[in-house]
Amino acid sequence: MTEKQPTYTEAMQRLEAIVSTLERGGMGLDETLKLYEEGAELLRLCKTELTTAEGRLNELQLDEIESELQAEEQ
Repeated sequence: MTEKQPTYTEAMQRLEAIVSTLERGGMGLDETLKLYEEGAELLRLCKTELTTAEGRLNELQLDEIESELQAEEQ
């Protein structure tokens, strides 16, 4: 059974918690590396989500511009 992928908000909250924990220090190398790897994966997920959202916004803006141009032509 695969784990459900976190939402952007959940990923950011977990990433913030990981950064805070890493900044405090006091952990062993294995735990530090494990948290770093989890944080890197969450960061990748967030970047992907932001890129997708940016693409959708660009599409919406283009649709809006096309609609305005068509209205001007009429």
